[in-house]
Amino acid sequence: MNNDNMMFWDRKITRDEAKKILADVSHPMFIEYASILLSRTNEPKTIFSNYIKKLVFCRQWNKIKKQMRKNKWNDKKIVFWDEVYKVLIKHFNKDELKAPKEKQTAVDEVIRRIGTQIREARKAKGWTQQEFAKKAGFSQQTVSFVERGYINVSFLTLKKLIDALGLKISISEENDRPFSTFTS
Repeated sequence: MNNDNMMFWDRKITRDEAKKILADVSHPMFIEYASILLSRTNEPKTIFSNYIKKLVFCRQWNKIKKQMRKNKWNDKKIVFWDEVYKVLIKHFNKDELKAPKEKQTAVDEVIRRIGTQIREARKAKGWTQQEFAKKAGFSQQTVSFVERGYINVSFLTLKKLIDALGLKISISEENDRPFSTFTS
């Protein structure tokens, strides 16, 4: 691949934004973006010098591979990266390969409350997270993070979620903090 600026051509994201996501394994889009990236190249040098550290790749490979299979990405790329993984793990000891325990993300009360309201509205429709994600144009993982209040969503993302549910949002203040309600 000559130009790694084109790796995410079909996503509305810059190379720098992608690099930021791929530098943070706890980011809700890490696995998805890593799977896209690896499905589009077979150049480990580019990947490991610009996007993902080798140890992170080794720790996350099984999750990335699972996502690549789920998205039905090119099986030849999966085989290629599996071989890269087999070579790389020989350079790390078992303790290094164990992923550190994921730290619990602090949940803001307002964000958690919005996520809870979204989850209740989804369940009232009888939708699974996967069905809701498809209707809203997001991954199931993103919906899960939103519903648990683990990510601070943009207004555009919130609008897409609310629109998919057929709701309207009302924002007011309660005790000097924003408070939202959703109505049909």
